[in-house]
Amino acid sequence: MKRVNVEIWSDFACPWCWIAKRRFEKAVFRLAGEVDVIVTPKSYRLAKGAAPEDFKQAIIRKSVSITAAEKLLSMIDERGALEGLKYNFDTMRFGDTSDAHALVKSISSIADKNTAVERIFQAYTTDGIDIFNRDVLISLVKDLGISESEIDFDSPQIASEIAQDELKANRLSNGVPLFIFNNGYPLSGAREVDDFESALLRAAKDAPEFLDDVSGQSCGIDGCAV
Repeated sequence: MKRVNVEIWSDFACPWCWIAKRRFEKAVFRLAGEVDVIVTPKSYRLAKGAAPEDFKQAIIRKSVSITAAEKLLSMIDERGALEGLKYNFDTMRFGDTSDAHALVKSISSIADKNTAVERIFQAYTTDGIDIFNRDVLISLVKDLGISESEIDFDSPQIASEIAQDELKANRLSNGVPLFIFNNGYPLSGAREVDDFESALLRAAKDAPEFLDDVSGQSCGIDGCAV
């Protein structure tokens, strides 16, 4: 079996990122038994330094018109539903997600990191949970069995890692989601499942065998694209 390491840049406030994540996971499932995929989550903040605000108002403010904003929200809702995802725009807020990213960075286990990423996406997008509150974030990961002692929101090292993630992403793309396969081949946007499958196979082609021991829609700092 071939192993492919995939780095995924996303922001919890990016509506296309959860959709892209789910499509990517479908591609991984298709290739089960053929390609072993190791996912490393990377950080990206669309609203660094910004106080949380109503999500719909933020989309309207960043769009050319209210009509364009409504079209974008409708498309996100529709595409999300096709992936089994529920977008509750009335409870979503848009703002600086530094604490959520710091929490994920704090977790030592890659598997636990990815579990936390999924839970935070659901909390933010569907459940109406305030991911801009540190106590709430800690409660979310404690429910997953992750120790509170791992979490450090104020680590200078973690803050530096988040900044470095963003610098690398900005050299390769204008926003998120962004996927890099085996530290080489980039793919940006909420691509279709077939696109992710092709990217995984392309990366796996030149990857060594290992012994198993056990353009699409995107969001940038100026707004989200259809």
